[in-house]
Amino acid sequence: MIETGLGVAGLALLLLSLMMLALRPRRSRPFVEASLTIGAGLLGIAIGLVVANRHEPPLPIAAAAPTVAPPPAEPAPPGYVESRLSLQFPIDDEYPTSSATSNVFDWYALRNSINYVPAAGEKLDKPQNQLLKLLTDVSWSWLILVVFDRPTQYSRLQVSFAGGQLPFYQIARQNPRYAVIHVQGRIPAGEMEITTNE
Repeated sequence: MIETGLGVAGLALLLLSLMMLALRPRRSRPFVEASLTIGAGLLGIAIGLVVANRHEPPLPIAAAAPTVAPPPAEPAPPGYVESRLSLQFPIDDEYPTSSATSNVFDWYALRNSINYVPAAGEKLDKPQNQLLKLLTDVSWSWLILVVFDRPTQYSRLQVSFAGGQLPFYQIARQNPRYAVIHVQGRIPAGEMEITTNE
């Protein structure tokens, strides 16, 4: 309604300006007055058209309640899945092979060692040679990484060994997805069994 009124007012202003231009006294400058009159009228029409062209959004009949998406469901904590890895250690400190697995996606054994071989004809009775031999034996260590196929919530990780005396070991890191076992020393030939307990 207002837009139409502004458009009509602009058209009326243009017509009034043109009529005033025709009835003006003859002594004034016609070009300047004509330009001002036509400019004022066109400005009025332009304002009316711009305002008339604006579209107001229709008023909503009833405001719809905003929909709120439910929060994503929390993943269920993993339950206990029996997991087992059997590693067969051969002689001469070679890397182990897997003989049986249950719920094990992958595993890896990393050996860290220093080998000392005395020169030909050199005896091990010298103190420095005995120290090097001792450092060689102490420097041996293994890191065994076990990655579970399905996450498992276990209370304890048990390491057993058949075939000899297993050196000192500790569970360096563990969670429902993997476990890292650190063995300090040489692992003799035999079978290592890594199992989870509920």
